[in-house]
Order: sequence, then structure tokens, then C-alpha cells
Amino acid sequence: MAFALGTGVLLALAVLSFLGGIIVSTIGPGGILIVTGLYLLTPLSSAEVAGTSSATFVVGAMLGSAVYARSGEIDWRVAGVVGAAAAVGTWVGVQANAYLSRGLYGLILAAMLAAVGLNVLYREYRDLEPRVELGREGRDLLAFVVIGLVIGVFGGLLGIGGAALSAPALVLVGVPMLVTIAVTQVVVLVTALFTTANYLLLDTVVTPLVFLITAAYLGGVTLGWWLAHRIVADRLKLALGVVLLGLAASLVI
Repeated sequence: MAFALGTGVLLALAVLSFLGGIIVSTIGPGGILIVTGLYLLTPLSSAEVAGTSSATFVVGAMLGSAVYARSGEIDWRVAGVVGAAAAVGTWVGVQANAYLSRGLYGLILAAMLAAVGLNVLYREYRDLEPRVELGREGRDLLAFVVIGLVIGVFGGLLGIGGAALSAPALVLVGVPMLVTIAVTQVVVLVTALFTTANYLLLDTVVTPLVFLITAAYLGGVTLGWWLAHRIVADRLKLALGVVLLGLAASLVI
């Protein structure tokens, strides 16, 4: 499939992957750029889009987890709880993908991005505090389990890796922005790994495209980590909402 695509399309996918890598290690939902590019620029089925993008996120999230672990921002307890729950949710999402047409896949992806983006922008515009400040004990951990399950289901269903939901969800429950992005790297790694394994069993991972996309994605992740430590957190939140809305609009258009 990759070799049937024109040079212009392959170059566009590489550019989107590089930008996606930057975004995923600064504000969270960068992987959506890759999913959007594969959906809009190629004739891949919804399962092939999900499987191919997920395989890319595995390597990118490994690098992202490593650099944030080195700089010490990862809250490993939250990452472990959310990641474990997400792993369970991915299986449900992958099974549900089989019932999605290509058109319905795009509409669900756009609706999810728009809802999350509007929520983040509204709360930032109104300067609202998180609705709940989740701690690390008891019932609060159960809330993180629910967040992880939702991330996993949509990660498996759409092949988005989970950053588009993980970053907004953790920010809205009071996790600091930089810690949120760090934890998201681990969550994406777990989600993408289990999602890819499921799609490999279905033979819907387009391997040649994975190599191209991953190379560009890794470069972006490295640059994004550097930028994340030099940008004001409030600006990151605003950028997160704007990016999500822009991607939703691109899918609908």
C-alpha cells in the first residue's frame, strides 16, 4: 500500500508525523495528526488506519517515556493505574472497530476531538479550577481507572494512542500540565502496544508506512520534549484546545 502512494502523499505524511511528535510531547494529542493524515490522504480502511498509527505510537511513546523519566516528571502511580486500565479497554475498542465504516470512523473521531477541545478551551477561558482534585488513594484511584478504561476503548477503536483523551482528562482532574504530558507518554505506550498487538492479529498494520511515519515522529517527539520545558503551562492548555478543534474541523471538511 505504501508504495502505491505518490511522493507528495508520503512527504505530507512525514511532515504530519514530525508535527505530531512535537505536539504529543508538549500538549498531548499529536498522534491525532497521524491518524488524520492516514484517514484523509490514503485509501486505508478504518482498521488499517488504527493499526498502522498505533504501531507508530509504540516507538514514539517509548522515547517520550524515556525522556520524561529522565527529567523526573512522571507520576508512576497514576501512570500505572491509568495505563493498566487502558490496556483492558483497548481490547473492547479493537473489537468495536470491526463494526465501523470508514465514514462513521471519521465522524466519531471528529466529534470526540471537538468535544474535548471545546471543554478545555471553555474551562481555560473561564479560568475554572478542576472539578475535582484527585489524590492517589482509595476512590480517587478508581476514578483514574475509569479514565484509563475510556482512553483504552477509544485508543483501540480509533488507533489514536490515547493522548487526545489522556491529556485533557488528567488536566481537568487537577494533574499539573507537565506531569500530565509525562504520564500521557506512559499511557500512550501501553495503549498503543496492546492496540497494535490486536491489529497485528487482524493483519491490518501496513508495515512500510510504519517505518516512514515513525522516523519523522521520533524527531518531533525529541524536539517537543525540549519545547515543553520552555513554554508557559497556560499557553500549552490553550494550544491543546485549539489543536483539537482544528483537527475536528479538518476531518469534517
